[in-house]
Amino acid sequence: MGLDLTGIGSIADFAKGLVDRFLPPAMTGAEKAQAQIQIQELLDKRENTLIDAQKSIIVSEMQQADTFTKRARPSIVYSGLIFIFLVHVAFPIIAFFTDKAMPSITLPEQFWWSWTGVCSAWIIGRSAEKKGATGSVISLLTGNK
Repeated sequence: MGLDLTGIGSIADFAKGLVDRFLPPAMTGAEKAQAQIQIQELLDKRENTLIDAQKSIIVSEMQQADTFTKRARPSIVYSGLIFIFLVHVAFPIIAFFTDKAMPSITLPEQFWWSWTGVCSAWIIGRSAEKKGATGSVISLLTGNK
C-alpha cells in the first residue's frame, strides 16, 4: 500500500464516498464519475484556500513592525521554562555536586496559575488562528482585530 503524501488520495476517497452516499443509485457510472470529479475539485479548492489563509497569517506576523509583540507571549512561556529549569533541575544539580544543602526554593502557586494560563491561551489561540478560525474569543486570545 503506497503512502499518500499529497493528500489527493484522501480527497478522492472522500469525494467518492460522498458520491456513493448521497447521489441516487440510478445515476450512470459516467454521471457519478463526473460528480466525483466536481466534488474533488471543490474539496481541493477548499484545502488550498485553508493553506493559503494559514500561510498569510504566518507571513503577516513575521512582517509585523513591532518585534516585541511577536515575541511577547513566547517570551513569557520561555521565561517560565527557564525558571522551572533553574528551580527543579539546575539548582538541585549544583547543590548535589557542591555537597551544600540547597535552600528551600519553590515557585509560588501564583506563578503556576499565571504561567499555565498564559501557555494555554497562547496555544489554544494560535492553534485556532492557524486553522483559520475567527471570532471575538479568538481575537481576544491572539490580540488581532
